[in-house]
Amino acid sequence: MVLRLLIVFLFAACSPSDRNIRTYSDATQVWQTVTRDTEVFRDGKDHISARAIILQKDDTVRYYLSFSVLRGGPNGPRLRSMTHNGTVLDYRKHDRLNAFCIDRCHRAEIGAVTFTQAGFRQAANDGMVIEIDGLRRDYTAIIPARLFWNALSTAGLIAPVKTPVNGFP
Repeated sequence: MVLRLLIVFLFAACSPSDRNIRTYSDATQVWQTVTRDTEVFRDGKDHISARAIILQKDDTVRYYLSFSVLRGGPNGPRLRSMTHNGTVLDYRKHDRLNAFCIDRCHRAEIGAVTFTQAGFRQAANDGMVIEIDGLRRDYTAIIPARLFWNALSTAGLIAPVKTPVNGFP
């Protein structure tokens, strides 16, 4: 019995944190709010994770959804565009790199979608299904509303967004 309790506590200690990070930089005078990585797509080879980011300086606020696309195949991912309900999103690639080099390296692409305040708040209410057009394959990423809601809440910008229910949206 004691051994089982010990195992449960060890697994609980190793579980990913639901904590969001909010930091302030004296050098840039910017508040940065970042949610934890959330898996939004996975199949036998490829994996996509996303995190919401809010940057605040004085009265200026910027909203982003950062993507990390990890491809298990021989060629790296090359994303061409992202759409939501037929609307092309403002996706910008930041880097292509080798990641998780344990037995072999996987190719990854890191990038972000820029949002307006209204678009970010709408996503916090409804979530999003994003169609990703890639050079080598296409993906459908399901972004839960909670990801956006947690970023707004941590940044102190939650009102007037409704609290999402568990799961999707």
